[in-house]
Amino acid sequence: MDEKQILWKCRRGTKELDMLMTGFLNNFYHTVSNTHKEAFVKLLSYEDPTIYDLVLNKISSKDIAVNEIADMIRNMSLNSK
Repeated sequence: MDEKQILWKCRRGTKELDMLMTGFLNNFYHTVSNTHKEAFVKLLSYEDPTIYDLVLNKISSKDIAVNEIADMIRNMSLNSK
């Protein structure tokens, strides 16, 4: 999947989730491993409530790399405050 497609998938149903997903794409996506890039794309395939729950650490995925991406996004948002 090319970056334009990924950016399009970052556009979610809420502004907050849009900001988190595009923030990760713009600031961290290019520096993470290919495994984590694939996990981010996988995360974007989930429904918004599931993404929220993963990022808020209410649930965990069976895919460890997806959990690590959710952790990175959570930490990114905490560090920006």
